[in-house]
Amino acid sequence: MRSDGSLRRRITAAYALLAFVLCAVFATVAALTIEALEEDVMDIRLSAELDRLVTRMRQGLPTDLPVGTELLQGFTIPAEIRKLSPGVHEVIVGERALRVLVRGEGDERLVLADDQSKFVQIENEALFALVAAFLGCMALAVVLGRITASRVIAPLTALADAVQRDAVREEPVSHDATDEIGVLARAFAARTADLRRFLIRERVFTGDVSHELRTPLTVILGAAELLVASLKDRPELLKAAERIQRTTRDTAERVTALLLLSRSPEALDAPRIDLGLLVEQELEHCKPLLLGKRVDLRVDVSGQVWAFARPELASMAIGNLLRNACQFTEQGEVSVKLTPGLVVVEDTGAGIPKSVRDQLFERFVRGSSEAVTGTGLGLAIVKRVAEHLGWDVRLEDRPGGGSRFLLSFPPS
Repeated sequence: MRSDGSLRRRITAAYALLAFVLCAVFATVAALTIEALEEDVMDIRLSAELDRLVTRMRQGLPTDLPVGTELLQGFTIPAEIRKLSPGVHEVIVGERALRVLVRGEGDERLVLADDQSKFVQIENEALFALVAAFLGCMALAVVLGRITASRVIAPLTALADAVQRDAVREEPVSHDATDEIGVLARAFAARTADLRRFLIRERVFTGDVSHELRTPLTVILGAAELLVASLKDRPELLKAAERIQRTTRDTAERVTALLLLSRSPEALDAPRIDLGLLVEQELEHCKPLLLGKRVDLRVDVSGQVWAFARPELASMAIGNLLRNACQFTEQGEVSVKLTPGLVVVEDTGAGIPKSVRDQLFERFVRGSSEAVTGTGLGLAIVKRVAEHLGWDVRLEDRPGGGSRFLLSFPPS
């Protein structure tokens, strides 16, 4: 299992996003506070100081200027400041950063300049410290997020590993926990136990049924063979006896296929079989379904087509598709085309209503509840057999109506 899952990344990203938002809010507030102090406190101080100086000048008193402050008027006003309109401005004169208050016009203009170079330096240092603190907080948030995520994810990772190893019930750390992880672990354990019991019951039932059916089928098949041998001179009865023999043999093969289907695919061998011969055999079995119908049976097999599969299971999948096509087609044609990697079964029947296509391969779902008298298991069995073999079955629209089923398989 990957140690760095998406949930861990999302928790870490949540921490980083929270830190980013908080730091951004803090930095914005700090910047606005500094700006407010600079605009309000310093501008008020400059205005009050200029009022005081003007009063002293009118009284003939000396202008005792604070340190770093200059009173400029007339020709002493630098060209950079002379073009400024009345009000407060920030000006760079030489290497100095000045905050100036301009009053009056023309020769009556007075300018009070306050050297803020030291303040600007401190402001830049504070901004640098703020950026460093912001980056540090982000890095700390990522580290804390990963540490927290690792601690939060650890029980989930252990539970996922236990589920993959089918050892949920044997994991006391997660199974005996009282938090949500424990609840989830116990739910997994209970569900796994239920599924295991169901699977065992299904396999035992399928095996028992297959075993119990083999004996009577063997008896019937033996009796049918005896009838065929003894009715050589009774052609009117020989066909019925041969049909009993053929149907009994097919039923025995179906019982064997069901028994194979109850086993896991890994436990079965997969010989290389000729699907062309198998298709021809299934077509022969389906011909009685077309008696009395104006239906043509067409087959197109492009040479020998091979596949690795148990012939009993492959016959069950292809046979069910062919029987459905023959059973529910009253006129027109039923065709089967076999190419490497693909079996296509088409018919000109009523087709599959769009209302049931999404559930078509589910058990007990029939193509048309009015015209179909089957159990709705045929296509579900085809789907199950295909999945068991590693094949794929799907339905496509057929131009002109009817149905087209495609059974794809890995070509050999």
